[in-house]
Amino acid sequence: MYRPLASALGAGMVLAALAAGALPAHAVAVSAGSGSGLAGQTIDIDINTASLTGLGVTSLQFTLSYNNAVVTATNVVTTGSMTAAAGWAAPAFSVGNVGGTGTISVSDAGTTALTGSGSLLKVRFVVNPTLLNGGSTSLTLATFTFNEGTPPATMTGGSITVGVTPQIDVSPDVGEIVRGQTMSFTVYGSPTLPIAWSTSNAAVATIASTGVLTGVAPGQVTVTATDAALHSSTTTGFISVRGMGITAGTTGVDVGQPVTLPITVTALDGLGIRSGQFSLSFNGNALVATGVTTPPGTLLNGWGPVSFDQGIGTASVAFAGSTDLTGSGVLCYVTFSTVAPGGSSMAFTSALFNETLPALRTSGSVSVYSLPAIYVNPDVASLLVGQTLPYYVSGSPTSPITWSVVDPSIASISSTGLVTALSGGVTQVKAVDAVGATDLSTSLTVYDFQATLGSTTGPPGGTVKVLLSADRLVGGLGIHAMQFRVSWPGAYITGARTTTSGLWNAWGTGGIVSSVSSNAIVVASAGATVFPNTGPELGSLQFDIAPGTPLGTDIPLMLSSLVLNEGHPLALAVGGVLHVRATTDLTEPPGAAFALGAAQPNPARGSTRIPFSLGPGDPGPVRLAVYALDGRHVRTLVDAPLGAGPHEAWWDGRDGAGQPVRAGLYFTRLEGRGRVATGKLAVVR
Repeated sequence: MYRPLASALGAGMVLAALAAGALPAHAVAVSAGSGSGLAGQTIDIDINTASLTGLGVTSLQFTLSYNNAVVTATNVVTTGSMTAAAGWAAPAFSVGNVGGTGTISVSDAGTTALTGSGSLLKVRFVVNPTLLNGGSTSLTLATFTFNEGTPPATMTGGSITVGVTPQIDVSPDVGEIVRGQTMSFTVYGSPTLPIAWSTSNAAVATIASTGVLTGVAPGQVTVTATDAALHSSTTTGFISVRGMGITAGTTGVDVGQPVTLPITVTALDGLGIRSGQFSLSFNGNALVATGVTTPPGTLLNGWGPVSFDQGIGTASVAFAGSTDLTGSGVLCYVTFSTVAPGGSSMAFTSALFNETLPALRTSGSVSVYSLPAIYVNPDVASLLVGQTLPYYVSGSPTSPITWSVVDPSIASISSTGLVTALSGGVTQVKAVDAVGATDLSTSLTVYDFQATLGSTTGPPGGTVKVLLSADRLVGGLGIHAMQFRVSWPGAYITGARTTTSGLWNAWGTGGIVSSVSSNAIVVASAGATVFPNTGPELGSLQFDIAPGTPLGTDIPLMLSSLVLNEGHPLALAVGGVLHVRATTDLTEPPGAAFALGAAQPNPARGSTRIPFSLGPGDPGPVRLAVYALDGRHVRTLVDAPLGAGPHEAWWDGRDGAGQPVRAGLYFTRLEGRGRVATGKLAVVR
């Protein structure tokens, strides 16, 4: 309020003072007081004077300036002041702002002269409410006039100091709970205890004196904290109270295993739920949603129709019923298939009941683990028909192991992993553990029989015959064509040719074709009939030994590229050795045709050759086998009908299962023609 000082009144007062002869002898000291406060507070500043008794002061006016960024003058009050005691009228004032400097101009007058000293009046300021970190301003008396200048005044300024305002902040600012659940709030800053708590709607949520909020009904509220100094803070966001909560389960499985994920809800009682829907998002690279189930024990079991929809990385479920859905627990199950390892959050993108009640959503997760690494052993193997070989799994398998063979016509396998060779061909062995970890061997080759190019002995310059024999009768294999290659190193063999002995003789000389090149002979034979079942000798070759070949020379004969028919049956090709010696290495009694020769080398570290001969007579079965010292059978080397004459067998130091035997002493035993011969053989490692 601004009220100008009446100049006529002032002039009269001055004249009265002059008539009375009361002119001051010196100036009166006037000062602005000092004060302090906090942001937003009101501060009253006294305008003080020295004694005015006898000076006839009946009016005054002054201007006070200040920093209006710190405070703003709002009023002039006279309670308890000298002007109030003299009964003066209420002061007139005006507030201005010049270049950021605030001013207040005040004037007052009365009919009674002021006496005494002290506060003339008070100027009221309000501190800038945003000045939370404190500040200050000087208060400058720009002018001060008593009456019309008499008595004169000397002026002293004052100040206002703004302290750092204690601040409070309520936390958290936002939240979401389900009715009946609680949520704790805290005040930070510099509160003056105790704290009074309140919510904007007690019907939605209440809050205790400890700051613990309790959800009452669906809706939203804000929370306010007020300290004892009346500083307050209100959440900047809303606290949402939901009618119910919905949660996706958390689980982990190995890739390839199905997932049944529970969807649970808090109590639905009293909400009148007749419908609902929710949608999930997840890692579509690891999971594929396959459906929804509501078995007994779930809230949706028998309640009403349930629909399901799915996309890449999404699944949606909707349901409705004619009665209120009540209770808590598992609402339903969402099922998934796992297609690749990886982690996936199971997040709700929406969850709404009765189309108006959103649920508090809690995500779950599904971890799809890589299967443990397992390895089928042996990775590469070969067997002859009728042989067996144990397989095993290494790595981190989970028992039990399920075994299978890719082509069961080639081999069979037992539940313990024992393979039995059935028919010639190439296949793989497969192992699957209890959690689906899988591995395939690289190859399992099954040979229908073993074709061995025999070993023989001849002198330098001589010609020797080498048999190509099977380890069994092959008449049932339907062989009508055969081709192979025999090669040798060095220059000690000067010629090679086929002969007509053996099963291929059934095809006639025109059915056997050979070509000789440097260090090799290639043979192709075929006929209109198949090999008969009359013996194991498939055919034979003759080799010419160079006259200058040193005695003791062993010439390897390497059998390769053995193909029967168009590739079936399969034969395991085993080469032989041509030993250049002066005489035969067979040791047999004079006049005896049935003999078992000494093994060479003996002791044997690897393979060793065992020569034997058979006399004339019925070419019945002949058996040559190896036995341990305790009489245990180790390996059968020959078990077939053979003709009269010299023969030989090779033993590679392995037992019938293909495993290397231990070092030690072994016996060789030849049976046939009604006779038996034995020998000794040492194995070293």
